[in-house]
Amino acid sequence: MKILIPLLLVFLIISCKKEESSSYESMEDINKKITQNKPFFDFDEVIHYQIPIDENEYYDLILADTISEKGKTFEFLLREPCPETKEEKIKFKEAIKSVDKVENTAINPKYYDELRTQIFAEKRCDQFFIAACDPIYRDIFIFKMNKEETGMAKICFKCGLYSFSNKSAIVDCFNMNGELSSLKKIISENKKN
Repeated sequence: MKILIPLLLVFLIISCKKEESSSYESMEDINKKITQNKPFFDFDEVIHYQIPIDENEYYDLILADTISEKGKTFEFLLREPCPETKEEKIKFKEAIKSVDKVENTAINPKYYDELRTQIFAEKRCDQFFIAACDPIYRDIFIFKMNKEETGMAKICFKCGLYSFSNKSAIVDCFNMNGELSSLKKIISENKKN
């Protein structure tokens, strides 16, 4: 019995280590899969939705004892990842139209090349990190080709988290090469035009 307990502990430690090491890809493996500068989306039009709500107002809406319809709408838009199913996409379109604070701006086509090849594109990196915050996706980008939606990106500039509708894109290195800083600059310059 005395030998059985140490053997059991050794077995558990070894099996946990094996499971842990097989669940993560190395940076080298991720970089091998990446097609440098491959766009996440095909597009000929980009619409930027910005929901200017501060954190306190947002949390007051969603953490109330009884969450209002407005609170549910904001939670869906600002907290949920990009919609995937047809029903979720319809719900998203209805929700974004119902919010009175939304700023809706077409991005000037002069920025499309940078968006396509430098920002919303696969990139290699030396390391990546995962932010540890609760994202509030205040910035939402809708990508269209011939007036049809081809993709969506939801961005939380505060913590650097993001959600993309293109699940086949390799996004592990997104924002490891300064993409969010470049995107902020485009948003700022676009508002001036």
